Amino acid sequence: MSGSASVGRFAHANAARMIDYWLGGIHYLPVDVEAAKEYEAAYGDFRGIFRVLRAYIGRAARAIRAEGIDQLLVFGAGLPTSGNVHEAVPDARVLYTDVDPINIAMGQRILAGLPNVGYAYCDASDLTTLDRASVERVLGPIRRLGIVFVGVAAFIADDELAATFASLHDLAPAGSLMALDFDSEMCRRYPRIVALLEAPGLRFHMRAPEAIRPLLGPWRLTSEGITPVGAWRNHGEDADYPPFMYGCMARRSGDEEG
Repeated sequence: MSGSASVGRFAHANAARMIDYWLGGIHYLPVDVEAAKEYEAAYGDFRGIFRVLRAYIGRAARAIRAEGIDQLLVFGAGLPTSGNVHEAVPDARVLYTDVDPINIAMGQRILAGLPNVGYAYCDASDLTTLDRASVERVLGPIRRLGIVFVGVAAFIADDELAATFASLHDLAPAGSLMALDFDSEMCRRYPRIVALLEAPGLRFHMRAPEAIRPLLGPWRLTSEGITPVGAWRNHGEDADYPPFMYGCMARRSGDEEG
């Protein structure tokens, strides 16, 4: 599920606010709760799905920071709450981006007054829309870039996604890392979920691990490979959570893997 746009027949519900509700946040409305409960009728543990995904985002952000990268660019960010990237790596510079003006406006209000964090517009499938002035203001001159591309790929077709990853490879300097997720084919077991996700006129792309690797193009997977998000660099709680999403980290080609 993306962090943006309306949700099915709930024209005024917002996926990012629903996710904040599932994560125990405070930035949601009654219509978001109503929509969330319809999803829960299709699968009872959406709270668990997004708790595991958010924990993956935190581990991935910390892994990027551990390699000395302190400039992170987040696509399809939703709301910057409940353990999102800037909370996982508080000493880094973080620019959140999204295509949804509601998410951008809420995100800017939530982040107001915080140093080294910002929120700007970008269509993740068209990097020409990236607000370069915000990149310069928040991140400064890019040395090495940490890219967080989570919650986005399921709504981008293969050819377009491969082109996006190629463009990100061109954008990122040597030594950069990209954390990603992909929705698995597990949702096929729950056709009502797919119907809800596609109700706004979107196409929901589910991918097996073997379908993911070719899309990465020049990016090189790190040694963890492609795993369920709950298992990525995690041997504790939630490591065996049902694999609704796969996660991986990729390194800019031509760079040495650590």
